[in-house]
Amino acid sequence: MATEELNIVAIEIGSSKVVGVAGVKRLDGKIEVTAHVQQDAATFIRKGIIRNEDQAILCIQNIIAKLKEKLQKEITQVYVCYSGQGVHSVHNEVSRLFENDHKIVKEDIDGIYDENINHVYEGQRILDAIPQEFSVGTQKLMDAVGVLSSNVTGRYLNIVAKSKLLNYLENCFQKVGGVRVAEYKLTPLVVADQLLNEAQKNSGCVLVDIGADTTTVSIYKSKLLRFLSVIPLGSDNITKDIMTLQMEHNDAEELKVSKFGEPYASFSEEEGESVVKTTADGVEIKRKTLSSVIDARLTEILINVKQQINESKYARESLVAGAFLTGGGANMPNIANVFTEVVGIDKVSVRKNSQSADYILPIGIKNTEARYLAALGLIANANQNCTAQMEQKPQDIFVEQPVEEQKTDNSNTDVADTDDVEQKEEKNKKKNGSGFWKKIKKTFNDLMEE
Repeated sequence: MATEELNIVAIEIGSSKVVGVAGVKRLDGKIEVTAHVQQDAATFIRKGIIRNEDQAILCIQNIIAKLKEKLQKEITQVYVCYSGQGVHSVHNEVSRLFENDHKIVKEDIDGIYDENINHVYEGQRILDAIPQEFSVGTQKLMDAVGVLSSNVTGRYLNIVAKSKLLNYLENCFQKVGGVRVAEYKLTPLVVADQLLNEAQKNSGCVLVDIGADTTTVSIYKSKLLRFLSVIPLGSDNITKDIMTLQMEHNDAEELKVSKFGEPYASFSEEEGESVVKTTADGVEIKRKTLSSVIDARLTEILINVKQQINESKYARESLVAGAFLTGGGANMPNIANVFTEVVGIDKVSVRKNSQSADYILPIGIKNTEARYLAALGLIANANQNCTAQMEQKPQDIFVEQPVEEQKTDNSNTDVADTDDVEQKEEKNKKKNGSGFWKKIKKTFNDLMEE
């Protein structure tokens, strides 16, 4: 149990935004959010991968500066979560043989884990590794420590991606300056811990996070992550398709989540002919036209989700808890029914708020908690303080004093200083004297001329 409150700072590198949140982990177990800020990242992040390092560094520095200003504290370190195109899971096995029956100890298990984490995938990097089970003889166990056996095999779910995904991110934070990274975490794992409880993970479920540029599919069974894949399609693809109807991004985004943007909508022919938007050029957008555009792209995204579930080898019937949808795309009307229609899972619900932590949220977050879920999850699991008191600026000792207070105490004046003062006074006397006699001489000459 914590003995003091912790000030935590978390930054999420999203597919289209960078989010920063600061919060206090109180002794009563609650988490009080004290500052939050976000910045658009579409110009330098593409599907979660940093494309412009200079702009990314500037953005991170700006996020930290704004949080620092709001907190009135120095930020010494941050927790960071990330994801991106190409992140996926692969299975790996590592075995150990012993000469005789051997009591398996923690060091054996640690050695197996280290061998797995050092496994080389060409051009890729292991971002995280989740132990699945251990085989000891004919037994399958979650924990093999203490068991007598001549062999043990550890099975792991390795989450991998192209090396540049995390390498670019690490380079940026190294160049930010003055702030270290306490820990890097994968966003899908952090979000799942916020939205799913142990019972749902145990009975089996799929979590689908429909972000702006990517859609993440995570499958849990028997309390463990069993499959993970990031699809390079997101809700912003739908927005861009709507923009082809000759409108700006903001207008297209607004229509997408409005009641008129309902995909697979069952409306009458008369309702389908109704105009939902008239563009600046006078083009009338009919409801049936808007719905057909949304249907086409959303169906493509969900067919890919269905394909990933099939590749996981976990039958949809085994996912007893059903499907949970989150992310910006989950705000679309009728999304749960569309998911059932395309993917074939009957039990579907939309999740926007944390199920695992007790937050005290400011007004700016209360209605948009889903946008900050990953950062909030980092704060909930953090255990290191991230801030320090600001250093007080020294007062300026060279303050001009009122004339009556400017008195010289010659008793403590150095000899050199005294000599300088005397020399200056002598020069002033000579200067003033020569000026006086010049004036007398000029006056006398003027009188003689008269």
